[in-house]
Amino acid sequence: MLSLKSTAAPAALIVCLTMLQQSVIAGETTELEHVIVTAGLEPLAIEDVSGSLTVISREDIERRQVKYLSELLRSVPGFAVSQAGGPGGLTQVRVRGAEANHLLVLIDGVRANDPAAGDEFQFQYALTSDIERIEIIRGPQSATWGTDALAGVINIIRRNDIDSGEYFVESEAEAGSFGSFSANARGGMHKGRLRLSGGVTYLERDGINVSRAGDEKDGAENTSTDAQVEIEAGDSLRLRFTGQRVDARSDFDGISFVTGLPEDTEQYTDAEQTYISAVAAWNPEGRRWDASSSLNWLDSDNQNFSFGAWDSSTAADTLEFRLRSSIALATDNPASHRLALAYDYRDVSFSQRGMATQFGDPNHDQSYDVSGYAVEYVGRPNDSLTWTISARQDRFSEFDDATSWQVAASKRFGEDYRLRGSLGTGSKAPTFIERFGFFPDFFLGNPALEPESSRGWEIGIDAPLGNSGFTLGATWFDQELEDEIDGFVFDPETFFFTARNRPDQSDRQGLELTLSGQFPSGFSLDASYTYTDATDFSAGGSREQELRRPEHMASLNLNQSFGDERGNLNLNVNYNGAQLDNFFPPPEFGRVLVELGHYVLVDFSASWVLNSNFELTGRVTNLLDENYEDLVGFSQPARGYFAGLRARF
Repeated sequence: MLSLKSTAAPAALIVCLTMLQQSVIAGETTELEHVIVTAGLEPLAIEDVSGSLTVISREDIERRQVKYLSELLRSVPGFAVSQAGGPGGLTQVRVRGAEANHLLVLIDGVRANDPAAGDEFQFQYALTSDIERIEIIRGPQSATWGTDALAGVINIIRRNDIDSGEYFVESEAEAGSFGSFSANARGGMHKGRLRLSGGVTYLERDGINVSRAGDEKDGAENTSTDAQVEIEAGDSLRLRFTGQRVDARSDFDGISFVTGLPEDTEQYTDAEQTYISAVAAWNPEGRRWDASSSLNWLDSDNQNFSFGAWDSSTAADTLEFRLRSSIALATDNPASHRLALAYDYRDVSFSQRGMATQFGDPNHDQSYDVSGYAVEYVGRPNDSLTWTISARQDRFSEFDDATSWQVAASKRFGEDYRLRGSLGTGSKAPTFIERFGFFPDFFLGNPALEPESSRGWEIGIDAPLGNSGFTLGATWFDQELEDEIDGFVFDPETFFFTARNRPDQSDRQGLELTLSGQFPSGFSLDASYTYTDATDFSAGGSREQELRRPEHMASLNLNQSFGDERGNLNLNVNYNGAQLDNFFPPPEFGRVLVELGHYVLVDFSASWVLNSNFELTGRVTNLLDENYEDLVGFSQPARGYFAGLRARF
């Protein structure tokens, strides 16, 4: 737990350190439209961000009418999504060929990766109803955010869109295929110096039969609640208290010892997640520096059941204390040169429970703590050039310290052309499961693991296509991963799989192309293509493509508003190229690589505003009725139809 001793060293910095800038705590949409709060220790204007950036707005979410965050991420350049049986099933996201736990997810700046789930964010429980904006930065971000940010960062900014002196109440309901039903209600008020908002969402799906045989359906259920309180305690001081609770159930199928493929079994996971944060930000007008601190808590509990009886569980708690500050170094132009400092302390605990056997005992409790120190310099010598130098050191209690750094720059030519690039390193601490996990007849952890490390660079250009109003972006990225943790190493002494640091190096490189623009008629287009070459060494010493990382991915989104913007039509197309996956066929259960074929997902949605209070919605998913798998043996939903109603007062 957090102690006075653990925070004594940085005590002198308390008055000049901060978590986030005013634009984060204020939650004002007008500021967020032009500022990225995730790109560094201090917010940056969009045109100053050197990394590869994607921003998903509330308007984008409502146009597509998707219910799960993972459905949105399929259209993000470089993002490969793997789902076991469709939305609500186990979901992993890999960015630019990296591992699923190399992506850090934040909720309003609070770390949300689950130590009880291998340090991955549990995307299968993340709904979109309370999201105002999503900021996505691709590439190594450990110099700012530390471990878990080796391949990128997603910051989910929750809704708080209330103008001063106003209140709102809104709701939405939808029903459709696969026994799906969802409903949510939100409300809020902004009066004087007080702002309140909150909501609740309920979603259930009977689901589909995810195995290739049988008829047992695997469904999902989710109840998510959130609340926010913001207080302007003075002209310079703002306080913010937020909380979110997720209660979810997800059915899944076990693996048959006869076929090696999923088979109909009555298994499910009950998951509970709690996020609580308290932030105090001081931002005096006319001063050269600002400061802020926060205390954040994450609690996760995952209970697994098989045939109606409890089977096993994992749980984790993370208590985090953060301090941030930035100071303008130039008096004549405060925005030209700025220095930011940061300190954070995180105490993480983990527990696993299960049935002990003669081969091992899964019942144990583990913990570690880490202190992080970071510095960032942002220079703007003129209106067209921004460059950033940042560095961070993480001091772990249980394994070697990790040092990360980044150098980045963004240069504008004229008003429309921009050249950008970055070079940096990243780190990823071993997970509790990799170090201590035990799963009967399958896996035994390795406490001697060392952190993973990487070095990567990217260079990109954004340019207009003549006078068409469209912008073309191109980015080449390259990343090398050392000390990669392989969690499928067979140990001939124990006859278990275990985890070990690989002696060789994994390489990830590729190209991202984007095209976006809007015609005067209200018709807009967003398109992307990603080529990813992610390889490591096989047991035979040759290079092979890494699992669940398609070489080719593409997306296209077309949107048309009509009828004085009362109506809207949206067409979204995602192409997922062929990819490899593991298969362990009986009776030897030796590892075999299987190629999963490419597929195209087409979704269509439409809406019509009836009056100032009500709006009709409808959508069709998997319009082409593709038969595809993201994981070997796990079927995905066929074509689905959904209709709903939105109301706001």
